[in-house]
Amino acid sequence: MKEILYNFSKARARNAQHVQFATDVLAAVPEETATAQGFAPQRTVFASATGDEQDCFQPDRGYLGTEEIEASDNKRDNIFYFYKHLIEAYANYCPDEVKKNAGRTLLFAIQEAGDVAKSDYASETAILSDLSAKLKQEPYAAALAEIGLSDAPTVIAEANDAFNAVYLKRSAEERDRKLGATMKTLRPVTDDAFNELAKAINALYAANELVTKDAEKSTALEKVIDDVNAIVVRFRKTISTASSASEEEEPAE
Repeated sequence: MKEILYNFSKARARNAQHVQFATDVLAAVPEETATAQGFAPQRTVFASATGDEQDCFQPDRGYLGTEEIEASDNKRDNIFYFYKHLIEAYANYCPDEVKKNAGRTLLFAIQEAGDVAKSDYASETAILSDLSAKLKQEPYAAALAEIGLSDAPTVIAEANDAFNAVYLKRSAEERDRKLGATMKTLRPVTDDAFNELAKAINALYAANELVTKDAEKSTALEKVIDDVNAIVVRFRKTISTASSASEEEEPAE
């Protein structure tokens, strides 16, 4: 009778090999099959353990919020450039001397911010926060009113705060990854989850072969068992070969 091989030591595997093994097994056990055949809870636990290992082994892989951060940063950059170019236009080209002088007053504050959009995220947040606060004070507030841009400080601040809220969530995720569990603590969890998954599949297959005798169920479970065992065999061969090579490299006493 078929069964998934699971009662073997996985301790000799390198971290990369262990992560790849878990990743390959998860791919060989489709979620829809697990749901249909009654071992979804065990697969869910194994999937979670595998995901934790992947996060720990590849701490620099992409974050889910990266696109949102980039979009928020682009938005605040565009707002800054929008007001900067308007102010430069008033300061350099406005035919009305009063408005032109207002533009020149504001240009001083804008120039102090420098090329803020090319600063790192944290620096840009601080600079824009300072700029928006400064523009609410005199003589800048009056100058903005003169050229009809009184809302500029608020618009800049809101875009900057929106970015910072997203960025703080990302910072928390980075912190959690850095301070999270190590591979040494995660690997046994994954191993236990794999063993429980294998036991569940084996039990369901045995029960069907001995009692239920559902041909469709048998076919579905046999495919999972065969696919997982192919990964197991390759994994055991890999770690066995690597272990032997390591022993051969050790100098004789």
